[in-house]
Amino acid sequence: MTDLELENWRREWRVKTEPVPDLKRKIHRQNLRMAAAVLTISLCLTLSTVAAVRRHSSFMGGMAVGIGVTSLLVGGYAWWVRRGAWKPTAQTTLAYAELSYKRAIARVRTLRFAFYFLLTATVLFTGYVAWNWKHFEGRSGAIVTFMVIELFVFRYLGRRKKQEIEEMKKLIEEVRE
Repeated sequence: MTDLELENWRREWRVKTEPVPDLKRKIHRQNLRMAAAVLTISLCLTLSTVAAVRRHSSFMGGMAVGIGVTSLLVGGYAWWVRRGAWKPTAQTTLAYAELSYKRAIARVRTLRFAFYFLLTATVLFTGYVAWNWKHFEGRSGAIVTFMVIELFVFRYLGRRKKQEIEEMKKLIEEVRE
């Protein structure tokens, strides 16, 4: 007669344990968001280029060039900062926690870069609008307003990611013990 409970324990002991499921799902969601961001940027580049070609407007041409340059700069910087944070080094809880930590650091750095880039663009665009105040349109005011709102959003997201970094540090310390 065999002890079924003992056999179940033996099988469970031999099975390789997976990383924390929540952490694995989080990494998967981050991968999906990165893919969605690349698709969104590609769509914005395509639409702005098509609009610039169809309208033959200097404003739309400038907007298309601006979106292209911004995408290349911020996207290139984000790609450079994320080196080493693409996939876990092993299928362990520690590897997933370290990957999440690296990604949080990369996100904070990218947000900081984007914040200062947007701040510079906001100051320059506001100066341009002030210089041409006689031709002020509601569209220009709306653009400046949304740029300022986005600056606040970047600051908020940066604070949240810094909290995530601290949480990941604690998790890594717990897993190592």
